[in-house]
Amino acid sequence: MIMRKIEKLIVASLILVLFTGCYDRDILDRKDFNHFLPKVENLSYTLEGNVVKLSWQIPDNIPQDFKRPLEVSIQVVEDDIYRQKFSIFNEINTAEVTVDPNKKYRFIVKLLGFLTPEAKEEGFTDRVYSEGVIIEIE
Repeated sequence: MIMRKIEKLIVASLILVLFTGCYDRDILDRKDFNHFLPKVENLSYTLEGNVVKLSWQIPDNIPQDFKRPLEVSIQVVEDDIYRQKFSIFNEINTAEVTVDPNKKYRFIVKLLGFLTPEAKEEGFTDRVYSEGVIIEIE
């Protein structure tokens, strides 16, 4: 009976340490990362046979906190299944993707930028994505 009480006391102590111990509330509460990229503009496509040509414009209001040239990240969703993700470098504003004309596609296009050394904050990533712009092809 005494052993049972000791076991319960040890388990309760371990649970108490586990839930109240090792975390830094300041890091959890910090939400002041203020580096954002605008969305791509004028996203459009043309379909010729089984090739989709995506076109977009990169906005002029890119903050100076980002290294230039920016990248563009494109996610391909085929029949509601994520298929691939690729990047376009050097601020090129078009991409061609081979598709199956019998399936429906969704493309999610985002700007991707890296912060300059001066803008980078310790404890935060230097990679920043814009909000995605979605275009569907059926």
